[in-house]
Amino acid sequence: MSKIKIDTIAALSTPAGRAAISMIRVSGPDTFEILKKVFKTGGKRAFPLHYSAYFGSIIEPETGYAADQVIVNTYLAPKSYTGEDLAEISTHGNPVVVSKVLSILFKNGARQAEKGEFTRRAFLNGKMDLLEVEALSQLLYASSSTQARLALNQLDGLPSKYIAKVREELLNQLVQLEASLNFPEDAIESIDEDALKATLQKILSELVLFADNARNGSLISEGLKVAIVGKPNAGKSSLMNYLLGRDRAIVTDIPGTTRDTLEESLIIGSMPVKLIDTAGMRKAENSIEAIGIERTEKAIDSAFAVIGVFDGSQESDEEDKAVLHRLKSLDKPVLIIENKSDLPNKLEKEFLAGLKVIKISALKGEGMAELISALTEILKADGIGSLEEMVLLGASQTNALDKALTALKRAEAGIGNIYQDMLAIDLEEAVRELGRVNGETVDVNTLDMIFERFCIGK
Repeated sequence: MSKIKIDTIAALSTPAGRAAISMIRVSGPDTFEILKKVFKTGGKRAFPLHYSAYFGSIIEPETGYAADQVIVNTYLAPKSYTGEDLAEISTHGNPVVVSKVLSILFKNGARQAEKGEFTRRAFLNGKMDLLEVEALSQLLYASSSTQARLALNQLDGLPSKYIAKVREELLNQLVQLEASLNFPEDAIESIDEDALKATLQKILSELVLFADNARNGSLISEGLKVAIVGKPNAGKSSLMNYLLGRDRAIVTDIPGTTRDTLEESLIIGSMPVKLIDTAGMRKAENSIEAIGIERTEKAIDSAFAVIGVFDGSQESDEEDKAVLHRLKSLDKPVLIIENKSDLPNKLEKEFLAGLKVIKISALKGEGMAELISALTEILKADGIGSLEEMVLLGASQTNALDKALTALKRAEAGIGNIYQDMLAIDLEEAVRELGRVNGETVDVNTLDMIFERFCIGK
């Protein structure tokens, strides 16, 4: 899909399979010429009118055979989703019927749309920018109401307007700087470096906050990682199984059953969570166990929060002490769990003294309501902030934003210390990279990767 095509496309935009109604989308310059050949309406209104619905039949022009009774909604360019002439055909939701209607459209001038092609055309026709495209992609694949709400917030266009405003401000500074450098004989006023420094400092502080909000948005969209750690046989896997409501991890009395990290997604307090069961933390006895423990450390490092599990039915040992020391060293939310409350307690009171501890029985489900409540508070309160402030960026957009920040920091630090033509190079890079964030400057290959994530009918 690397070439820009201006033909007419069609595709099923609702899930395949049997349903009450299916919807086929048609977009392109010949949309209504095709429909005039294959759609017959009994009404007296002219066809097509903008924002109108028509009842009629899709027919085979050669035979007059009616494939289905349908409702056609019409949208005239440029006031449509794609910015082109667009029609949405609501058919009966039988796959045989849908296939027949699509076949008739293809025989009469339309072609099968590719993945994300409707949204790609909307982008190319200026109906949305890449920030809105990313939000739409996240909305389509949201697995929680929180993720959906975050995506909808971005679809209002505020992040896009902010990036466009900053880019324009930097472009104005660049134009003035380039003019003073290239046309000194025209008495163009030299750039005020103090004013430029103040402007860049202001933009930098705002962009850093924007980048932080993007990181938080990424955490929410991917699911907040919560690692469950502890020594072997402390009950980590039992805890994971209880939270998931099913037997995902193998649970036995044999220590060290979990040799690798297990990841599963769930919703806690409306927040998407990626729960990670880890290998028991202890001195490795073989190379396989060493790899598992290394992955445990990686899971801890990447986690948003950590649940430390201790066996309340056993006295503490060196492995427990090592786990507790590791938990105390973390600069992130930590929840301390004393497991196996259904058994006689043997863990010394002084071992976890001074720490907020939740006693549970992962086997019996005791204390789990308190655990979930505490975890919910951590997810909502620690470092996430307001959903309305978060931003959703794809990998290429995140990379572009990082490059823009680096170039701006280099330019701000260089004012008064480097030649102004070097400042111009840094400002030009920042302007270019910010254009990659909202799509004002983006290459075709990047677009291909972005729109490949969409389904065919979107």
